[in-house]
Amino acid sequence: MYHNIPIIMLIARLVFSLICQEVLEMPENKKLNFKELQTMQPKEVADCLTHLGREEMRADEAEFIWNSLIEFFKGIANIPEEVLAVLHYVTVAVQPEDYLNITMANIDVIRNFGLDYGLNDDHLEAIAWRVREDFGGKEPEDYTVYDLEALRQILCAFNRSEIERIRPKAFKEAAGIIGKLRNCNRDIMQGFAQLATQKNAFGSPSLWTNTTLHAVGAVAEYLPSDVVTKLKVRLGRNVFTDENN
Repeated sequence: MYHNIPIIMLIARLVFSLICQEVLEMPENKKLNFKELQTMQPKEVADCLTHLGREEMRADEAEFIWNSLIEFFKGIANIPEEVLAVLHYVTVAVQPEDYLNITMANIDVIRNFGLDYGLNDDHLEAIAWRVREDFGGKEPEDYTVYDLEALRQILCAFNRSEIERIRPKAFKEAAGIIGKLRNCNRDIMQGFAQLATQKNAFGSPSLWTNTTLHAVGAVAEYLPSDVVTKLKVRLGRNVFTDENN
């Protein structure tokens, strides 16, 4: 879907246009404001994307940058992978329907969309759908540690049955990242917890130590109740509280 640039923005560009080089030369303590951003031509926005998207921004600023990219490249489907891979905080402006025209076959593009931007379920589900369609024909059991590290938050939009198909060894190698995922639903986290207890992941929980729990991260909170009880008996009743502090 093409997003039109409001006429007031077009007028602003005609009166005064800020170029990328001027933005890059701004003092470190000077933040580009929305009015200044609105004066930038689409080409200048595209040239400056890496700089513009590096920090959190207001929704209207992200939307302006995304719309400028769509205008410059003449449609979402024409935006190159190397541009999608560096959207960073502009990602919040991409709408669920926009993903119909975005391909998720490139690991660098997936890595951008897998970072934590606080996207809601509709956005993450749209991204996950594209990954299932595009990512080199890979199934969950084919995912490597590098794939899991790129997918990150996108994994929260998978089904538990898909999560449990991930190879335990790959999960173990990516546990440091998976254990820090935010706002995954309980079902998904229980799927990861099931992986954690597999022989090729962290082995039998009867042999786990505080170090193991630290490696598993937040996933430990979703271990089966019988496992939690046994760990509390062996490592101390406050072991989970201690690991979360």
